Amino acid sequence: MGFWLECQARPTCRAVVLTMLLLGIAGCTRGELEHKADAYNQAIAESNNRQILLNAVRASQRAPMSFVGFGDVAATPTFSGAAGGTFNFDPLGLTTYNVNPTLNVNGGFTSFTMNNLNYAAFAQELQRPLQPSIVEYFDQLKFPKELVKLIFVQEYTLAVQKRQRIATEAAMRCRARANQRDIDICGAMERDRDRFDKAGCQDFPETHGTMTVLNVGRDLCAMVTFQTFVRQLRLLEVELPFKPRTTQAILYYLGDLIAAQNYSTHRFLPEVLIEKDNRRLTVPLFEVGRSAGVVAGTAVTVSYGGESFFIPTPAFGSTEEARSLQVLDLVSQVITAATSKDALPKTSTVTLVQAR
Repeated sequence: MGFWLECQARPTCRAVVLTMLLLGIAGCTRGELEHKADAYNQAIAESNNRQILLNAVRASQRAPMSFVGFGDVAATPTFSGAAGGTFNFDPLGLTTYNVNPTLNVNGGFTSFTMNNLNYAAFAQELQRPLQPSIVEYFDQLKFPKELVKLIFVQEYTLAVQKRQRIATEAAMRCRARANQRDIDICGAMERDRDRFDKAGCQDFPETHGTMTVLNVGRDLCAMVTFQTFVRQLRLLEVELPFKPRTTQAILYYLGDLIAAQNYSTHRFLPEVLIEKDNRRLTVPLFEVGRSAGVVAGTAVTVSYGGESFFIPTPAFGSTEEARSLQVLDLVSQVITAATSKDALPKTSTVTLVQAR
């Protein structure tokens, strides 16, 4: 208090204090802006994950999908200050003064926009087939090879004789098992074959010159058939042309995986072959549970039809780590890449949603 009384008697002191106060406000405004930017980033990421999961849940129940675009943020990280007053002088110097500092502070985000994406142009972008080169791109990013194939490949079409030759050569390779790689891949195919037989699945003879190996996840028999073919190709280090999915079809495939775990007559947890510590082992591909109430320890949770659907938090770093979040990351990148800015709505009248 004594310092302030003494400072009030000295105009230069008052000016210095006001300057320090304004600089402090600037620091607070920057800190608030950075904090809210981090919070906004996290909120958008979590909302994006929930939107993908929610649409996959809708697809699992054959219900219509719905999309919302998260738009621009309006930010006003501003502050201002002024020191107005009256100064009286006589020929010998300053006699009296009155300084009244005023401050106006406003920092952080004030609003953001949301756009309804359920219209023709956006839907057409989602229904456009992806480029086959996208598989090579994510392979180069070191995503698990089989995971990339399961997500992006809709089907292989090839001559029946070629399919038979691949199966024969793979069987010969599995009999030899010359290295650990062959042991791991062949072991995974054998376990899948056991599940195939126990589920009562059957191999149907092909009566035409060509055949299609379709990639679906709702049915154990069909999924094992496709995964076995993919693993045979991997064992023999053979690449074949394929028909890629559309972005919308990828979401339908995630719906198949959810249905396999929650609605299928013979429920099963779809798995994927991954590489870890120079070994190849199977882990959950896209693990999604279903509950009537709130579940603890989840990475992503959505509510639909009065139930909770959730992705359990993976056991990061373990040999059993599910790849559910990696699948979300892959699908999120594809949706972003597949939908150009021209496909997004042009907002002329925006309703602002307060976000303080």
